[in-house]
Amino acid sequence: MTGACWSAVVYQEMDTWVSGGTTLLPSKRKNFLKEYLLSPAFTNWVGNIPLGRRIKTINVDDSEGFGCNRLYAVPISDVWLLLVGYNGLMDAHNQRIWKLAATIEPHKVSAPPDEEVDLLQNTVLELQLTQQELQARIGAQREAEARLIQAAKLAAVGEMASGVAHELNNPLTSVVGFTELALEELPADSSARADLELVLQEARRARSVVRRLLDFARQSETVRVKADINEIVDDVLMLTRHFMLTSNVHLEAHLGENLKWAWVDRNQIKQVVINLVNNALYAMPNGGQIEVETKEQARYGQEWLTLSIRDTGIGIPTENMGRIFEPFFTTRGDHGGTGLGLSVTYGIVTDHGGMIEFESQVNVGSTFVVWLPLDPPA
Repeated sequence: MTGACWSAVVYQEMDTWVSGGTTLLPSKRKNFLKEYLLSPAFTNWVGNIPLGRRIKTINVDDSEGFGCNRLYAVPISDVWLLLVGYNGLMDAHNQRIWKLAATIEPHKVSAPPDEEVDLLQNTVLELQLTQQELQARIGAQREAEARLIQAAKLAAVGEMASGVAHELNNPLTSVVGFTELALEELPADSSARADLELVLQEARRARSVVRRLLDFARQSETVRVKADINEIVDDVLMLTRHFMLTSNVHLEAHLGENLKWAWVDRNQIKQVVINLVNNALYAMPNGGQIEVETKEQARYGQEWLTLSIRDTGIGIPTENMGRIFEPFFTTRGDHGGTGLGLSVTYGIVTDHGGMIEFESQVNVGSTFVVWLPLDPPA
């Protein structure tokens, strides 16, 4: 279990050391060990090790005698030692196991029955399994805490966004409406037409941002129905296909066959796909490749529908990875970026009981994976 060649319990009797029991050591080597225990070399090596309460190690050249090239001495008490034969260096994890084995009382170790050896091995195995389970739970807790912090950020900005959006929506509606009326009455050859058309274009763009703010604040009514994720993806790809062609971006779609339908808000999930595809396109200003994939996967004991979008773009710098889902964080401020796309996406996915994960490498590309639960809503 620890990779050791053999182990032996030895104790000090007067000025000499005696073997009190061995494991996995043939008779010939048991005799060799008894002679070695009586030698000055062994006494000089262990010294006052029981008093030091620390593991000591020594290289051994006689592989015929020990069947290994390294010996470890683990203190049990002031007069008892646990010797372990090992090939190479024993790592810290296995040293902890042998220290645990050394905590058994010496009179029980002096002649260990098979059932006690089995009990010790089972105990060590249970400790290892418990350690693994604990590490998994700690990892899950950290992940949950990170999600909670992100959700708190989204909630705070959502409240602010709702108020700002409603304050801006009314005047923008007036600007768009009166500009359209003015354009209808303006002669086609008027010098002011180009200026008014620019005003209308920018007002509509501002109103679009306001609508995204409202979506982010979840003020719009949601309607959950059973929907085909492939159909939603096809609709988005149809809308963006022309832009991909003009941007020299090659599309590869791998949509799973006979996928189960999930309970989703079609418009919101479509917004998720649009946001992720647009991000991928912006990450490839000189062209590249986008790969879209849908399939069913199992995780955490339940079935999920996954949507993956991979690009061969510029990637995300390490210093930005912890911020990409923060509202208004953008690296495209000079190119019209609002920093709402991924935060809105995160809000929609988590509201559906799902998860969003990503991997990225600078100048290699990024992959975003959306996990949507297939279980019906409670």
